[in-house]
Amino acid sequence: MGKFYDSIPPELIPWLLKQEVFWVATAPLSPEAHVNVSPKGVRDSFHVISPTRVWYQDLTGSGVETISHLRENGRITLMFSAFEGPPRIVRLFGTGTVHEFGSPEYDALITPETRRPGSRSAIVIDVHKVGSSCGYAVPYYEFKGHRQVLLDYFTAREHADQRDPSAHAEKGLKAYWEEKNTRSIDGLPGVTIAPKAERTPEFREEMKRADTAENGSAKPAANGSRSVAIKTAQNQTQRKRVEEWAIAFALGIAVAAMYVQVARIL
Repeated sequence: MGKFYDSIPPELIPWLLKQEVFWVATAPLSPEAHVNVSPKGVRDSFHVISPTRVWYQDLTGSGVETISHLRENGRITLMFSAFEGPPRIVRLFGTGTVHEFGSPEYDALITPETRRPGSRSAIVIDVHKVGSSCGYAVPYYEFKGHRQVLLDYFTAREHADQRDPSAHAEKGLKAYWEEKNTRSIDGLPGVTIAPKAERTPEFREEMKRADTAENGSAKPAANGSRSVAIKTAQNQTQRKRVEEWAIAFALGIAVAAMYVQVARIL
C-alpha cells in the first residue's frame, strides 16, 4: 500500500543512502518537448541535508536535460528501488536548483577532496512530498560494482585542462561542456558558468575510482555479504554437479565393462 509524507521519514534515510543507483526524472513545460529520465550511479553521489533537502553530485554526460529542465521550471523527482531484501520504491518529489562548477554554492558542497572527475554541478532538491510504495514486481538484482568508464574518460579530459596554460584545452573538460552541454535536445539553455570558470577542475586521486566512498575508502557493496553468500552457494552447487557427473561417468564405464565380460563368457 502506497504512503505519502511531507518529508523524508527518518527510518528511510539510511536505506536511501546505501542504494548504489537512483533515477532522476524531469520534463520541460512544452508538451511537444521531451521528458527525461536518467540513472545515477557512482558511490556516495547522493546526500541528505535534512528531511526536506537533498542533493547529488552531477557528473558530466553527453546530454544536459536535467540541468536545462530545472533552469526552466525546477520540477524534479528522484526514485530509489530495492533490488534485495524487502520490496520498496521511494520517490522524492521536489524543486531542484542547479549549482554549476565554478559557483560559490558548488564549492560549498563539493570540495576538491570529494569532487569526482567530470563533476559538473551540484543538484539541490527541496523535497515537498515523499512517496513510498511496495515494488512487488521489481526483480532481484545482484550488485557487482560501479562502472569505471565515465570517470576514466573525464580524468583524461581534466588532465588536458590542467596542462593547458589557459586551463581550457581543446580536448579538455571545459571544451566538452561547450560542445555538448550548453543546450538540451529541445534547445533549452544548459550549463553557463562551468565552461567559463577561470580555475582548473581538481580532484583527489582516490576519487578516480567509482567504488570509492567520499572518505577515500573503497567500502564494500551494500549487498556485498549477500553476493558472497550467493556465489558460495553457486560454487557448492557446481561442485556437487561435477561430482555427480563424475560418479555417473564411472558407473557407466563399470556397467559397460560388465557387459563386455558377460559377452565374452557367452
